[in-house]
This record gives sequence, C-alpha cells and structure tokens, in this order.
Amino acid sequence: MPLSTESVQPIVPGAAPLTRREIMALLPQVPGWAFENGKLKRRFSFGSVGEAAAFIGQVIALGAESADHYPDICLTRYRHVDVFWYTHASGGLTRTDFVLAAKLGEIFGGRTLFG
Repeated sequence: MPLSTESVQPIVPGAAPLTRREIMALLPQVPGWAFENGKLKRRFSFGSVGEAAAFIGQVIALGAESADHYPDICLTRYRHVDVFWYTHASGGLTRTDFVLAAKLGEIFGGRTLFG
C-alpha cells in the first residue's frame, strides 16, 4: 500500500524515532524527498511569491488536518519553498513524517526543483 494512502497516526510524545535502516527503507517510497540533516527535505518552486505563500498555507493545512503535525518551512528567493518533515516530540523521523511527505508529494509533485 502506498504511503500516501495510509492514515496519519497522531504523534505520541516520546515515541521512538525511526532507525536509520527504517528511514533508508522508506525513502524510496517518497520520490523527490531527501534525507538531509536528520530530516526529510524537498524543494517546491512557484512562479510568484503569492503562489508560494498559498502553497505554504496548504502545507500547514495538510499537517493540521491530518495529525496536528507541522513541517519546518523556508521561503527563499520569493518563490522556492523548502519543506522539512521531522517529529520534534520523538527527536527524529517517524512514519507520520513519511506519510505526510508522500501525501504532499502526490498533491504537488510537479512543483519540485532539484538543487
């Protein structure tokens, strides 16, 4: 079953994060995402700052509606949005991070800029 079709589970504070082996096994299931500095990262690019800002709102809504879980988001050069999934309550990545990355990638996959 693809990660994007899984239900997002609520974050349990203090739950153990995924191991590096588990992360590497899940990473191929989230195309376009990279494992960087202990977080899942992906860059999305837009034609204007308005489009980028609207996207940021949608990303926040995705996390809020699914699991009350939010990524770190960075807007650069007025149109590039870097999204970082990480579970602070667990001190690392959880399956929830991968499920939300897969859902976001499925919805907005065509907006990726590599590099």
